[in-house]
This record gives sequence, C-alpha cells and structure tokens, in this order.
Amino acid sequence: MSARWTSALAVLVFVVIRPVASYADAGLLRTIHALDEPRGYCLDVAGPPENLRLDEPLQAHTCKYGAPLDDQRFERAADGAVRAAMYNRCLAAAALEPGARLLLRACTATPAQRWSMAWGRLSPVSRPDLCIAVAGEKGEPAGTPILISPVYRHRDVVLERCADTREASQSFRWSRPDERGLSTAEVARNGMPADLAKQVAALGFSEGNIPQTYKLYASQPRVHEPSEIKVTKAVPYGAHERQRLDIHTATMRRSERPVPIIAVFHGGGLVGGMRENTSTFADYFASIGFVGVAAGYRLAPEFKWPEGGRDVGAVVTWLRDHAREYGGDPERIFVTGISSGSLHAATYVFRPELMPPGTARAAGAILLSGPYTFDFSAPNDGELAYFGEDKSRWPQMVVPGNVTRTDIPVLFTTAEYDDPRYLRAHAALFSELVGKHGVRPRFRQSLGHNHVSQLLSVGTVDTSVSREILDFIDRVTSR
Repeated sequence: MSARWTSALAVLVFVVIRPVASYADAGLLRTIHALDEPRGYCLDVAGPPENLRLDEPLQAHTCKYGAPLDDQRFERAADGAVRAAMYNRCLAAAALEPGARLLLRACTATPAQRWSMAWGRLSPVSRPDLCIAVAGEKGEPAGTPILISPVYRHRDVVLERCADTREASQSFRWSRPDERGLSTAEVARNGMPADLAKQVAALGFSEGNIPQTYKLYASQPRVHEPSEIKVTKAVPYGAHERQRLDIHTATMRRSERPVPIIAVFHGGGLVGGMRENTSTFADYFASIGFVGVAAGYRLAPEFKWPEGGRDVGAVVTWLRDHAREYGGDPERIFVTGISSGSLHAATYVFRPELMPPGTARAAGAILLSGPYTFDFSAPNDGELAYFGEDKSRWPQMVVPGNVTRTDIPVLFTTAEYDDPRYLRAHAALFSELVGKHGVRPRFRQSLGHNHVSQLLSVGTVDTSVSREILDFIDRVTSR
C-alpha cells in the first residue's frame, strides 16, 4: 500500500470512528507529512498572538502544540466552510486559480469559501482540480517564544493544481487530541535514538570511555541552527587566563524582558578540562532564549581547594553585575556543573563560609554526577593535587559533612552508567541534606546515560535531561 493511501486511510478511519459533533472536524489543520518540520506545519494566521495580522494571507507554520492555539484553530462546518471561530471569519481563496493565496474573510456563501476534503486533499468545491499546498522547499525561521525548541518555521500556502508528484505538500489532516498536550520545550522527538543508546550502553561504567562518548555525540544532530546563536568568547571574570567565560545569546529568540542565565562548569578530574567541552550545553540554552555561559576555572595542582568553588562564586558575582549587558536577569542565575565542575558548584552552593565577602547568591544549581567526596583510603592523582596530601584535613574539605547553607534550590542527577564512586558521593550528600537539614533536593537518575552523555545530550533529539533542567528552572523562578 502506498504512503499516500496509508495516510489517507488513517484520516478516513479517524473521521469515521470519532463521535458526531456540530462540526465535521475541529482543531489544527496540519500537514500529514512532516516535510522539513518534524512537528508538522499547521494553517496559521500571520503575526504574533498579541498582534495578529488577520487581513494578510495565511501561512503554514510549525504546529504550536502546547501553546495557545487560537491562531491555528479551525472548524469545518457542515456547509463546507472552514471557520476560524475565534475571529468569526472563514477560510477563503483570493482567487480560484493556481497561485492564489489563502485568506480569512467575513463568512459568506461564495464558492471561494466552500471546501471539500478527500484523501487528505483540501480543494475548493467548485475547483476540485486545485489543492491547498505548502509552497517552497524549506521553511524560514519564524518568531519563536523562549523555551520552545527547535525554532518555529513558516512557509507560504497557496492553491495549486493537484498532482501526485506534489502529494506530500498537498496532504492535510485534522490534529488528534493526543497531539495537543505536549508541554513547553517538548516536541515529538523525545528519547535517546536506539542506535546511540546501544553504543552508550556498550561503553559501560568506565571513566576511560569518556573520550569515546564525546566522539559519539560529535555527530549527533542539534535541534537548532548555528545562526540562532551569538557567542562572545573569552570574557574575563578574573585575572588568570583560565578565568574566562564564553557567553552564548540568542539571535532569534530575543525577549523584551531579562531572561534566565545558566552557567556551566566543565569536568576534567580537577586537573584538566576546558570550557569548550560544554559549548553545546550553552548553545542549547541560548537557542531557547536564555543566556548560556560556558565557564572556565583555575586547576590543580597550581590552585588547590577551595579555589574551584571560589571561581564558581566569582562567575555568579560577575554575571550578577553584567547580566543586563547580555539580556540576562541578575536574579535568575543558575549554575550547572558536570563531574569536578559539579564539585566546585556544590562547594559554592553549600559552603558559603569559604567564599569571599560579597559573593553573589545563585537562584539555583544543577549538579550532574559530582565527586562531592572521595575514598580517603585511595585518593586518585587529581584529588591529591587539589585537596593536598594532609589527610587530616580531608574530612573538613569535602562537601558531605560540612553543609552550612541549604537555601539554594538544587537538582541532582546521576547516570545509569556512572562509576559507583559518583553514586556514593551523591548518596552521602543527599542523605545529609534530607536527614540532617530536612530539605528536599530534587533528584533524577538519567537512564541510558553515562557520566558525560547526560550533559552532551542537551540540545539533541534526546530531551530527557534538558526537559528536567527546564522544569526545575521554571519551578524555581515561579516560586
């Protein structure tokens, strides 16, 4: 059975089994085929919701599942009209000829407003040889609110002669109820691709597989285009050459109001790593309208405990003072760490007595698989380089057992394929926060991920980690 007949049969079956209503269909009128937009294109009124251009031609626009739908909601009446009931107008062809654009006009009984729908084709009743079609080969970026990813796209819609060769661009259906409830920043591209999941699982628990994980993700497609992001590189927040920030901002998702800032601190075993390793994370948050910051910090053995934590505090303080220069909100700065970067972020969050006076307070922290403590009987080279060789001081240096602040909301993650030492460190800190301090930190186990893949997945089709972070930020900023 051809794709055309399969799609058309699905539409026909849906119409037959649904309950009878006053209108033949209602909802979003969308393309059957994805074309170049995985979320599908829907018939749409031009302009943003607060300034709709009702008299201009309609467009095909990314279907806005989960968003206010008034500018994409239509109803097919029994007399063949397709109504935009919210505006008391009907779908009309500017002319009954090829190339004509589609409009919203006051409802009348004219032939230009009477439509038939058969086998996915939407045609004027008086001109069944003409079909509504999505024009062009690829959509152009459209104005998109922050938090929606990837960016919305739009294309023209016109009447053209029905043709089998144009079946993909000329086939429409009414949206299903189960398509209308997707939440902000979540689209129908959810979960780690099966082939990637198999490869990550095969790498297992060993930290030695981190370079291979970076190689796996280097070829993963991103949900945004490079043109959506501007990067201001190597901005100094301190005197040392490693005290530098790469600041990622949106070129398309610009907001009139200050937006959240999310600063990410790389891993590297306390003695290595670079901010470039977290650039895809900062890119993603810039692409949805935030300010993303990839931060460097000073390394052991030249700089020992607690200088990593103090660098996190210095970054937050610098961002507080310069946030508005980049469109950011100084009251909504979030810190994220991966591995040793997570240790430094946790030191900053939970041990303010180690910070210089005047250090700014973050709004929240996302701590991904951090080594918040270590095995005192068998420290590795990086731990010795950072904490020093005086064993008597180690219990007072690590985070568990020394928490003095709990008023910054925290999201913890571990990975299914984390080295057990990260799980033990997380368990010790989490237990102290709950048992001793009575707080309720948020926790997620990133299923299918290893130590670094959870950070590298952010901005790919796998939204499991980015979704959790976005929801955490939304809940914190809504309090």
